[in-house]
Amino acid sequence: MQLRSQFAVTLVVAAVMAGGWLWWSDGNKAAQSREPAKKRGGATLVLVEPAIAAEDKLIVRAIGTGEALKSASIYPSVSGEVTKVTFKAGQKVQKGALLLRLDDKHQRLAVRLAEVAVKETSRQLKRLEKLAPSGAASISRLETAQTTLESAKLRLDQARADLRDRSIYAPFEGVVGLTEIEEGDRVNTDTLIATLDDRSVILVEFNVPEEYAAGARVGKTVAMRPWTMRDKNLVGVISATGSRIDPQTRFLQVKAEIPNTDDAIRPGTSFDVSLSFVGGTFPRVREIAVLWSRDGAYLWRVTDKHSEKVFVKIVRRDKGRILVDGPLKAGDVIVVEGVQGLRQGQKVNPQPYGVDKAGGKASTAKAPKS
Repeated sequence: MQLRSQFAVTLVVAAVMAGGWLWWSDGNKAAQSREPAKKRGGATLVLVEPAIAAEDKLIVRAIGTGEALKSASIYPSVSGEVTKVTFKAGQKVQKGALLLRLDDKHQRLAVRLAEVAVKETSRQLKRLEKLAPSGAASISRLETAQTTLESAKLRLDQARADLRDRSIYAPFEGVVGLTEIEEGDRVNTDTLIATLDDRSVILVEFNVPEEYAAGARVGKTVAMRPWTMRDKNLVGVISATGSRIDPQTRFLQVKAEIPNTDDAIRPGTSFDVSLSFVGGTFPRVREIAVLWSRDGAYLWRVTDKHSEKVFVKIVRRDKGRILVDGPLKAGDVIVVEGVQGLRQGQKVNPQPYGVDKAGGKASTAKAPKS
């Protein structure tokens, strides 16, 4: 029994020693495999790629609302009974076209009376003008006749204005909206006759964040797409901007014009608005080339086959690349792979990124085109 126990203990100890040996061997091999590949002379093999100069392009998106170039809600100037309606909903009318007429019998009579008064006072004035030089009529009578004629003309103008108020005309060319007015209805100054919209051009109103307000200038082109017509891409032009930043929202109000020649867009349509801004020019490198430390972002540059740490600021990420700001210029050789373990001034063996030693294609994916 004691012999069996000793044999079992011996087997356990042997198994533990064997496992420890295997763990140490595998760890040693893994550590060796993680060591950077070196050539003769101790130069560390690194894969490099030149930095590319690129413009800082940014797209700002916003939600816009369309409105007609001109829009009016038409109300009568006076109260009265409708005697004629000359338009239909959705009809396009010209500027000055008659839309509606109210009962105007009394106003027409007032105009005729005023015309008669002007005619009579004019005749009296002409008679006195002939008599005044010979002294048959006094100067005061002549002056009174002149005043009477002026008053009669003013009453005629007023009567004509009252008559004109009984008819409602289109203030500009546009499309008339729905109406509930019919002949025989009685309306007053609070009764909406119809709406009129000039839809030849659509104004799209949207807001731009404060930091991009300076770039939203009049004349700048804007890409737009109606939310209800996602396949319809439109190009608008900024026509007006607000005079100040809203202190509550920190946005600038902007309006852009888009042509509506086919009359497919209605006022009130919502738009997906995209504005492109171009900033300065910066070096662009791959994301994997940028490292981080407690002092900030940095990358390795190869100068005379030696590594050089360069601290940079991140400007913007762009499709697997990063625009950086720092003491770099286009064409500087940047380490893309093999950055782990590099030290300042270390000797390196730079090889082009994306090409193997034999000059063929490497397994690493190619960089996207600039």
